[in-house]
Amino acid sequence: MTWSDELRRIKVLNNLLSGKNVLVTGAGGTIGRSIAIEMAKQGARILFTEIDKAKCESLEKELHKYHPTSHGFLSDIASTQDINGLLASLSKDRVTIDILVNNVGIDIDATIKKLDLDEWRRVYNTNVFGPLYLTKHISQMMIDNQIHGSIIFITSIHQWIVRRSAGYSSSKAALGMIVKELALELAPYKIRINGIAPGYVKEDKDGKTIPHQYTPLYNSSINPCFIGRAAVYLASDFFSQYTTGTVIKIDAGLSLYNHLLDQIPLK
Repeated sequence: MTWSDELRRIKVLNNLLSGKNVLVTGAGGTIGRSIAIEMAKQGARILFTEIDKAKCESLEKELHKYHPTSHGFLSDIASTQDINGLLASLSKDRVTIDILVNNVGIDIDATIKKLDLDEWRRVYNTNVFGPLYLTKHISQMMIDNQIHGSIIFITSIHQWIVRRSAGYSSSKAALGMIVKELALELAPYKIRINGIAPGYVKEDKDGKTIPHQYTPLYNSSINPCFIGRAAVYLASDFFSQYTTGTVIKIDAGLSLYNHLLDQIPLK
């Protein structure tokens, strides 16, 4: 490899998403914000949704350091009316989406003992039905414009393991199968569908991880930037052109550890 070839390779690795329009839902929170920022660092123009006006304005200002036309929308993904308004805005401005990150999600105390169907519907409308409705329209936009796009769902390790919150866990399990089904359905259009299943992601006010005894690797939470970098990996054709139907687990081993075993004496 010549020096000029190496320089070209380095340039590509520093601009993995250059020229791409990315839509991230619920980007004002910890994980969504990191996804937006890490993708912006790789040259993408970020469009995002958020229901909190202050968070929306704060992230938009930060993203302008990387791309001056990045823009936030005050929009609730649980509302088809809000999604229709978002899609209308994109159409009006003639913006096509290359990468969609379905990040938005909520967790409530939705156990069977406290069964409240309205609360379950709220969880599913936000975590499953809203993202599906948005994905339907964005994927059709990709097909109509012959975009070989990438769609990422943020699931959770609780799509596989118990959380003691049936509404949340079952909604994430649904997303895990949706990733597989849509990957097969959209493969003929060269649209890739993947997911990321985070473990315990949290940082303190200084941006540092916090102790977590049930996470065996480092015994700490995960910095959200690593979820953002995983999203860059899955969105980038340079790394993941042939990756679809996959859910990457980033949990520092949390899903491998059953803390209930600590309470059972060994014989």
